[in-house]
Amino acid sequence: MKLIICDMSGIASSKGVNNEILLNTLNNLKNYECTFCTGKGYNGGYQTLKDINLKVPFICENGSVIVTKDGTALYHDKMDYNKIKKLICKLNKMPYEFLAYVDLKSHKYKFLKGCKKLSEDLSQPWFYSEEIYDNIDEFLNNIDKNNICRITTRGLELDNSIEELKDFDVVLSENEFHSICNKGTNKGFGVKKLADIYNIKLNDIIIIGNDLNDIDMFKLECSLKIATGETKPPRELIDLSDVYVPLCDLPDFLTKIDKKNDI
Repeated sequence: MKLIICDMSGIASSKGVNNEILLNTLNNLKNYECTFCTGKGYNGGYQTLKDINLKVPFICENGSVIVTKDGTALYHDKMDYNKIKKLICKLNKMPYEFLAYVDLKSHKYKFLKGCKKLSEDLSQPWFYSEEIYDNIDEFLNNIDKNNICRITTRGLELDNSIEELKDFDVVLSENEFHSICNKGTNKGFGVKKLADIYNIKLNDIIIIGNDLNDIDMFKLECSLKIATGETKPPRELIDLSDVYVPLCDLPDFLTKIDKKNDI
């Protein structure tokens, strides 16, 4: 199997609007299956790919969860609740809009509101919120201790000297969202895990990304690493890529690659 793994936000969708031309192109390739690797939770990802004939599960929450289109989690990277509790208590002393995690049973977010003014109402449908807390103790008491894979924040003014951070991978996306996973768990980890599950060689995988949280999958020895986006990606990502393709040119670029693989 040859596979294309594409990031979602800023490529396949932007602010809730799908890139239908790109999605249709990916859905109709003859020689490649397609899937996605995203920082979104399942529900947000599903809204992008619901019309895609997805034969391979997608990777969500920055590599910590691999889930089928019907919502079945094939893999999730369980976090140590005691370590998470200590970290959340430290983060709660810093300015942020919200801190959240996705419940793997409901695939909905549980939010803890911070001291900064919210950019958006968390009850909006696109947040897929299950519970919203103002109080940290209530939030911590309602965490499913066996069901937490990642913490995400918005607007966090992070102090990297926090001792508790040493046990985690922290990546920034869209200049406002911090994703906190177990050490070594990131999009690159998720791609390797998916490849192992489906016995796909890395040199049969094409990677497409646009942001800093894509760097770890761009470090893999895949057949082709394409940097793209509505705006030019960060220099760190471009330096790891094999080619930069403006987003408007990406469908034609992928179609040409597909035709080169015609037998």
